[in-house]
Amino acid sequence: MARTTGTRSLADLLREGVLMPGERLVINRRSAKPIEAMLQADGAIKYDGQTFGAPSTAARVALDVGSIDGWLRWRVARLAYRTLADLRDSG
Repeated sequence: MARTTGTRSLADLLREGVLMPGERLVINRRSAKPIEAMLQADGAIKYDGQTFGAPSTAARVALDVGSIDGWLRWRVARLAYRTLADLRDSG
């Protein structure tokens, strides 16, 4: 997957009402169960007792990889599993 770029942050999406505090975020994997995290009111992502300020950092830790674009990997369960990148780049 290619890396994405955008100017809106998770905090912006919360402020605009696109996302809600407590939003369930999911990374689906082919050969293992999905990874779940929760979006905090300040735009941070809480995963496995840790809080991350950026989607890519949270995804990197959750998947135990060196580099990944969390905007593409995290999906919002409530919104038909749309990616954070799709939500950030729309509207």
